[in-house]
Amino acid sequence: MSVHTERYGGLTQAIVTECIVFPAKQEQQGEPKYFHAKAAMWDTGATNTVLSPRVIQALGLQPFAQSGVVGVGGDKDCGVYKVNLGLPGGQIVCDVTAYESDLDYDMLVGMDVILLGDFCFTNKDGQSVFSFRIPSTEHIELKQL
Repeated sequence: MSVHTERYGGLTQAIVTECIVFPAKQEQQGEPKYFHAKAAMWDTGATNTVLSPRVIQALGLQPFAQSGVVGVGGDKDCGVYKVNLGLPGGQIVCDVTAYESDLDYDMLVGMDVILLGDFCFTNKDGQSVFSFRIPSTEHIELKQL
């Protein structure tokens, strides 16, 4: 089991970590391709993982399908890709179905990945702390003081 904890200097408006994105199928020749996403936002409001066009272009990904997606900007047709993700803490998630969309971040980590583990976010003493682990090992319940 691997756990990642991210401490922010004060209160944060977004949960942002680093992630690694790999094509789900690698060419056998040369070095494996990957993209170091320095700005991966964890989004509990996103059903699926989303990649920015810069990640897709850098990896030379080809869509296996097109899909209509409803987002903040309205309905849009976009490419659908298969990728592997290296999450902070060392977890690898394989065969993630990711959608393309214009983002201010490199990617959004959606509920399709978040539901694989335990997700915790706190703001004690004015400092945001995010923790994630795969696999899920216990229920986390807040107790009333």
